[in-house]
Amino acid sequence: MSKKGQVITFKACRKCNYLVESGVVKCPVCGSVNFSIEYEGLIIILDKDNSEVAKKLKKNANGKYAIKVY
Repeated sequence: MSKKGQVITFKACRKCNYLVESGVVKCPVCGSVNFSIEYEGLIIILDKDNSEVAKKLKKNANGKYAIKVY
């Protein structure tokens, strides 16, 4: 949990678009170490098993995903 007033920065996995905090070195979803700090949009999947969005985008883990990664 972040402290009040602290800004958390994210980076996006270039392989699966999963968003992680800037200090993470390996994607917890796909294992990639290739990240970008430049991305657009955000999708949050709360229940991957019942989410039509998750099925359409072929995302198999709950969490935050970038829509487009540069």
